[in-house]
Amino acid sequence: MTSFPLLNELRTKTQKLHSKLEQESCFADLMKADISCGQYVAALNSLNLFLATLEPAMEAYLTKSDYVYKPRLGCVQSDLEALGHPPVLDTPRRTMTDTEAIGAAYVIEGSTLGGKILHKRLQKQDFIANANALSYFSFYKENTWSDYINWLAKQSLSPAENNEVCVGAISAFELLLELSHQGTDRQSANRESTIVRTY
Repeated sequence: MTSFPLLNELRTKTQKLHSKLEQESCFADLMKADISCGQYVAALNSLNLFLATLEPAMEAYLTKSDYVYKPRLGCVQSDLEALGHPPVLDTPRRTMTDTEAIGAAYVIEGSTLGGKILHKRLQKQDFIANANALSYFSFYKENTWSDYINWLAKQSLSPAENNEVCVGAISAFELLLELSHQGTDRQSANRESTIVRTY
């Protein structure tokens, strides 16, 4: 496993949040043998809100020659559209420093890497496969995690800058946790409104 001081610090400082995200959010549903359309849409809604909030700053700051952040919001929105659930488009953007953006990239690139495992599970669900709604969880094939880690290992940052990178990662994890509940709430609201229209 790749290891260097800043990466170790990122792992240590975000470990609890990472575990909480996997166990106590809508993303826990993605690890189940069977997942409903509502559960999958809730996870995609959360990712849509998350990426729409952070990606503009990521694209603005992370434009280095050997690591350029590749946006993946369009993949999530494409998956939602394919499943008949238009994504929320009016999401407020979050500002951050360039070093905070490095930390946020750690969370997003890690999430993308995790898609390698989830992709195998999710493609077995007929409603996902038939709708071809796996654009986001196929993004790991771009190998952006390796690009990011190799670039991060070469950075010469001060202790204060390292801390700010960790702050950016922690903030991104906290945002994703918060939005994971909103994604579920939005799915529930959509289901309720559908029930009302049915009657």
